[in-house]
Amino acid sequence: MVARQNPAFEQGPTALYAQLASILRSKIRNGAWPAGFEIPTIDELRAQYGLSRITVRQAIQMLVAEGLLSSQRGRRTTVTYDAAQADAGPLFLSVAQLETEIDNYAVRLLSRSEVKNLPASERAVGTVKGPYVHIRKVDFDSGKPYGLSDVYVAKDVYKRFPKDAETRSKLVRLVRQYAKPPLASGQEIVAVAAADFEEARLLGYPMSAPVARVQRVLRDKNAHIVYCGTVVYRGDRFRLEYDLSGYARDE
Repeated sequence: MVARQNPAFEQGPTALYAQLASILRSKIRNGAWPAGFEIPTIDELRAQYGLSRITVRQAIQMLVAEGLLSSQRGRRTTVTYDAAQADAGPLFLSVAQLETEIDNYAVRLLSRSEVKNLPASERAVGTVKGPYVHIRKVDFDSGKPYGLSDVYVAKDVYKRFPKDAETRSKLVRLVRQYAKPPLASGQEIVAVAAADFEEARLLGYPMSAPVARVQRVLRDKNAHIVYCGTVVYRGDRFRLEYDLSGYARDE
């Protein structure tokens, strides 16, 4: 049996303590260190990973701040994150499941403004027909942020929304309900990325931790773009599921 080697740490844009925190975070989130588990001591971790005491301590403090660990003077540091409980209610997150309801859904509106056109980076296949209403918001589930939206909605569609509806409902569902002519086509591209500073701040999530960056466009039957934008979801709240039964073949 080949012995498993410890990861190599390198000085670079990501601090050493953040690199170690990422490794320890994975152990916690995947259940290798379950809730209530007493993690190795600072000296044990220092010896295992070949890092300084201060680096190990900073990594642990980072995970304590994230609510994954509990550290008290005179007691061993223990895991407070319950992977089984956290995974019990992952978000659906795909256009095919827009009808799924989220309990205790809430919105924090960051900005709302009218623009004449879509920015070049947001142009998608279809006819750009402005003006658009540009909306930035954070979505919450049971008081916890999970998604950051930067979305453009055709103004003629937006005007049909009930007053301040975007502070109570998901934009994509509102567009589907009030688009005239009705929606006829759309695409969604999901990419795995690292949370940047602003995304981490607004989502209450570690910087450089994985996020799902979803680019979405919806068009009406005339191929006019009525919804276009990007939604960034916390990686720990995102999961896509597919039924592969159609690929099964009898022996």
